[in-house]
Amino acid sequence: MITYKSRFLTRAEIWFDNEPTATAKAADCILYHLRSRPVPGAQSRSFYTLLVDLSQTQEQLRAQLNDDTAYKVRRARDRDKIICECCDSRNPAVMNGFEQMYNAFAAIKGLPPLNRLRLERMAAAGALDITAAKDPQGKILVYHANYRDERRATQLEMPSLYRTLPQSAARNFCGRANRYLTWSNILRYKQEGLKSFDFGGWHLGSDPDMLSINDFKRGFGGQVVREYHCEQTLTLKGRVILYAAKLLGQFESILAKESEPALNPQFPVQASVAIK
Repeated sequence: MITYKSRFLTRAEIWFDNEPTATAKAADCILYHLRSRPVPGAQSRSFYTLLVDLSQTQEQLRAQLNDDTAYKVRRARDRDKIICECCDSRNPAVMNGFEQMYNAFAAIKGLPPLNRLRLERMAAAGALDITAAKDPQGKILVYHANYRDERRATQLEMPSLYRTLPQSAARNFCGRANRYLTWSNILRYKQEGLKSFDFGGWHLGSDPDMLSINDFKRGFGGQVVREYHCEQTLTLKGRVILYAAKLLGQFESILAKESEPALNPQFPVQASVAIK
C-alpha cells in the first residue's frame, strides 16, 4: 500500500487483494488495483491481464516459453552477453536514470512524463522493484519497474530507447535484452517465493502496437484473467473534486470531438477475450 498527495487530494493505492489500513482509510480516496472481485461500494471496471503462475517448477515455466522467446532469451544470455541487474529503487541516482529514459520514451510515444512522486512512494514502502538490462559495456538498454509484495508482482513500466535506434540489428539486440530481463525477473520472483507475476494488462482491441505487445507477453506463457480496478471516495472533498474533474473531462472530450472529429474515432469495446 502507498499514500501520496496529488494536487488537491490525498490518495491511497491498494494492490491485489490486500485490505486497506487505517492510513489508507484516512485518505480522500482509495484506488484498488488488480482485485479478483469488485470492492463493495466502490466504482469498479474490469481489467484483463496475463498472469503467470509461479508455483510451477522452473522446468514447467521454461516449457511455456514459445520457441521465439526461448531462442531470444538464450541468445541474449549466451551470445549477446546481456547483464541483468537489480537496482536500488531508493537511490536517487537510480531514479534519475530511470526517469530520464522513461521521459524520452514517453515523449516518443506521446505519453505524460513520469509521475516520480508516486514511484518514490512505492520505493519508500519497499514495493518498487527496478531492474535493468545492460550490454557488455555497461550501457543500460531497458529498465523494468514492477510493483511487488510478498506474493505477487505486476509490471508497471518497461521503458527503452528501442524506437530511437536507427539499425534493425540494434533494435533486435534491445528486444532480446528486454525478453531476457523479463525472464530473469520471473525466475527471481519464483526463487523469492512469490506466487504469481502479471504483465500489467492485456489488450482486447485492434490497435497494432498493442497487439504487438500482446505477442511479446504471450511468448512467456501464462493465462489471461479478468480482474478489477476500483475507486472508493471517502471524503466530501474527494467527491466534489473528482466529480468536478469528471465534468471537466467530459467537457474537454466534447470540445475535442467538435474541433477534431477525425482524430477521435470511437471504437467499440470488446467485451471478452478468447483464452486458449
